[in-house]
Amino acid sequence: MENKKNGIYYTPPALADYLVKPFENIMGEKILDPSYGEGSLLLAAGRILKNIYRIYETHLFGCDTQPVNGLLRHLPKANLREIDFFDFPSDNMFQTILMNPPYIRHSIQDLSKIYKYRINYPQLKILNKKADLWAFFLVKAVSHLYVGGNIGAILPWAFLQADYAKPLRKWLSEIFLEINVVALNSKYFEKADERVVILWLKGYGSKCISIKTASSKSIESTIIFTKLSFQNWISDRVSYFGVNNIDKVLKRCKSEFGFTELSDHAEVKIGIVTGAVDYFIMTKQKAMEIGFKRNQLVPILTRPNEFTNYIKTGKKELKFLISLNVNDHLNHKNYIERGIENNIHLRAHSVLREHWYIVKLNEVPDAFFQYRIKKTPFLLPNHDKVQSTNSIHRVYFRDVTEIEKKWIIVSILSIPSQLSVETNSKTYGRGILKIEPKSLKNTLVIRRNDPIIISIYEKIIALLSVDKKEDAMELASEFISKEIGIPEDLMRLAKEELSKFQALRLTKDTILI
Repeated sequence: MENKKNGIYYTPPALADYLVKPFENIMGEKILDPSYGEGSLLLAAGRILKNIYRIYETHLFGCDTQPVNGLLRHLPKANLREIDFFDFPSDNMFQTILMNPPYIRHSIQDLSKIYKYRINYPQLKILNKKADLWAFFLVKAVSHLYVGGNIGAILPWAFLQADYAKPLRKWLSEIFLEINVVALNSKYFEKADERVVILWLKGYGSKCISIKTASSKSIESTIIFTKLSFQNWISDRVSYFGVNNIDKVLKRCKSEFGFTELSDHAEVKIGIVTGAVDYFIMTKQKAMEIGFKRNQLVPILTRPNEFTNYIKTGKKELKFLISLNVNDHLNHKNYIERGIENNIHLRAHSVLREHWYIVKLNEVPDAFFQYRIKKTPFLLPNHDKVQSTNSIHRVYFRDVTEIEKKWIIVSILSIPSQLSVETNSKTYGRGILKIEPKSLKNTLVIRRNDPIIISIYEKIIALLSVDKKEDAMELASEFISKEIGIPEDLMRLAKEELSKFQALRLTKDTILI
């Protein structure tokens, strides 16, 4: 558990060999692993040094704060240093650096160390404060390369999709001749949900002439690289396969068939951030026992899995958010004092509020949308005037009629719209799709004022009320394609691309839609 907490996941030998193999003929004679752990990467490099270069493994070097030296006892002790990589002297230079850096998230990093790193290494300023530790490792590793040198790295998927990784990718493309990336979907680290990206950077000191990407379920599968444009490489999320087909589908949907972005018709905001859900949200019975009145209770959706039941029963089975005003503290001293005793008032979000116990609500939204989901997200109409926590997005329509709302809600379940959600969103552990407000705003929808939508809308809502999302998507797709005249070949291509995305994300060979 301590290793997991520190972002340490030792590299399996097969993955180490896979990372090292492309460097067989360009590795050079001096190799570093800045977080060598058990030594898998250095051992894999050592085999190449012996078999191809015919030189001894004394050319292998490593540093680590928590090394396991059992497999590397044949190396000189001076080659392996028990030291933080950011204290490793900058004048140590190498032809090749192999790395599986710690995956420590920014939220649990030692900020004093990060501040020190930034002071000592100005190039780290290309990363913002939300960057995870692996990104800092990668930037510093570059400073230890000879001109013409190479880096092989095992990184989390965040490299291709995190906001803080965008300037990092751009920087790398300005200083490495070739970049190759494989996004792998199988889990390679025990007790870790991280999916990995294999990154090969070749020819340090030259502007990039080639960026190639591929995706695969595992390293055992056949992997076919495709050339990637520079524009895609520096986009918010790198599309690592089928990008030409995806662009073709979505562009045609917009230019020929009237799809527009949701942002043209609605605002998207995150749900209510309480800072302490267990304190501010409770059952109606508990709230009444404490002494709250009905007008102080706001019905609230707390998790996306409540959507289905909300369609059927409305706010009847929901919990309630305690909504206090400035004067209410006089009548609820015991409740507020209990929060102070438990340091609720000192939590990050509470401190930001003028009165820590008054949670900001905003207006009641018109609809809701899942923030994290495995498959088939949909717009949930807010028929009972409730609110949501920040695990659910709030959608506010602008000058949209009730008929037009129904078109938007139905169309977002169609295959082209679902493909646009997949394309714009990010993938995290266990294959979860993370849909940021920006991603939702970019989602394609159809807006019309034709009442023909009413009957199909009612059928789709009925299917969603019994959790038949796939049936609802099929019905929505058939209706939208027929009504706006999308040809079969375009719908088939959209379906194939959506299936590819989901198959990779959900670690399945095929997805039936």
